[in-house]
Amino acid sequence: MNPTVVSIIIKVLLAAGLVFFLYKDARARDFSWLMWTFVPVISIFLPNLATTIFMVIIVLVIYLLSRPKGDLYKCPHCGKKIHNILAFCPFCRKSVKKECLRCHDTVDWDDERCPHCGSMNLTKF
Repeated sequence: MNPTVVSIIIKVLLAAGLVFFLYKDARARDFSWLMWTFVPVISIFLPNLATTIFMVIIVLVIYLLSRPKGDLYKCPHCGKKIHNILAFCPFCRKSVKKECLRCHDTVDWDDERCPHCGSMNLTKF
């Protein structure tokens, strides 16, 4: 097999793997998923394999350092993983938090009592 063809295949596989990871993680965190999935595609057109590998590593490190920190949990409506600070699911666009009608703070979907003021007067969705 031609070394150029092998190099192109490796570049495409690296870029595709990074695009897949970045899309899933950035979309779950509602964090500029279109930009982060476009950047690795550019690495396919770099002149050699070493430069592509370097670019993939740099993009991954920059993404991991700049993405919103926090845990992911399942949306109660569509079941996809989403960031824990979001009030609306970026996939199904439904509310994933309740509102306390006393202090107007957000409350997790499964909570029966507001952790901030102790009220049980929460919105129903």
